[in-house]
Amino acid sequence: MCDHRLWQDVGPITGYPNEFADLTQSDHVESLAHNILERVTGPIIPIGFSMGAIVGLMMAKLAPERLVGMVLSSTNCTADLPERSAARLAQQAQVRDGHLLEIVRDELKPHYLSPASLGQKRAEILDLTLKMGMDLGPDVFLRQSEALRTRPALCDVIGGFKGPILILAGADDRLCPPAWHAQMAARNRHASLIQIEGAGHLVPLEQPSAFLRAISDWLTTLKTTPKQEMNA
Repeated sequence: MCDHRLWQDVGPITGYPNEFADLTQSDHVESLAHNILERVTGPIIPIGFSMGAIVGLMMAKLAPERLVGMVLSSTNCTADLPERSAARLAQQAQVRDGHLLEIVRDELKPHYLSPASLGQKRAEILDLTLKMGMDLGPDVFLRQSEALRTRPALCDVIGGFKGPILILAGADDRLCPPAWHAQMAARNRHASLIQIEGAGHLVPLEQPSAFLRAISDWLTTLKTTPKQEMNA
């Protein structure tokens, strides 16, 4: 439940065309990936955060020849865990009953941030996450929740991907712990893993400079310049 404001403090990746991907229009990860591949021409490097990284993995499954590399942040390559699937169904029912505010405020926000994000910074990030969720609204919540609940396992895509992969983990991420990211990186010898200190799940908002620096440094190692980068 994040929009383009997730990237507001990261800014554009210099030297590359940047485009924000809309992940609000379908309740299937495969459809979301198809939509991006059809809309953007040429080679792509998906820079995916959380659900966006899952969509990036699906893009790699559907059209590996289109991806020069990929960045996966704060994510999980498995299918939805049974307990998470059950929780999503309960949340969906509550949202249909008009309780989106309570779900975003009480069940999502408390798990987002690192203990290192304090004071005004913490308040501003939490206020923004609430505003993004409420601005996107219940229909988008339901579509994204269902897309996550029904997603297939995509871990094998990492192992089979021929290009370079950058995997970014917030050191204090409770939703997608660093150990998950280490397991993903171990699947591919072309994968680089960076753990970002002072960040929980919302790395682009908590540590935007470190996030941008990690991606920019990684991009300098690529020999092929893509026509398009896709933030998701």
